[in-house]
Amino acid sequence: MSWLGRLFGSKPPAAPLNSVVVANDLVQPLTAGGADLATAVDGALRAYLDAKAKALAAGEPERIPFWLRRDAVPSGDLEDELRDRVIQRRAAEEEAH
Repeated sequence: MSWLGRLFGSKPPAAPLNSVVVANDLVQPLTAGGADLATAVDGALRAYLDAKAKALAAGEPERIPFWLRRDAVPSGDLEDELRDRVIQRRAAEEEAH
């Protein structure tokens, strides 16, 4: 856009279809391997979509990490469950010694 356009408040031309703006903090990691930005973005998007399709096919569309998963059916008393875990851990420690 020219300085006259900015001075008189004209709007910048619309971006062409299928174009995106990539944040500056993403450009460096994407192009660190030496690929140009268009190739790197295309590869990253294809890898993401492929991983998402595989997760959906495996029945895990959300891909929750194993340490955040909840029991499907909440068991009874939380205190009993914690007590059992402590007992199991102490028994394992005694066996190790």
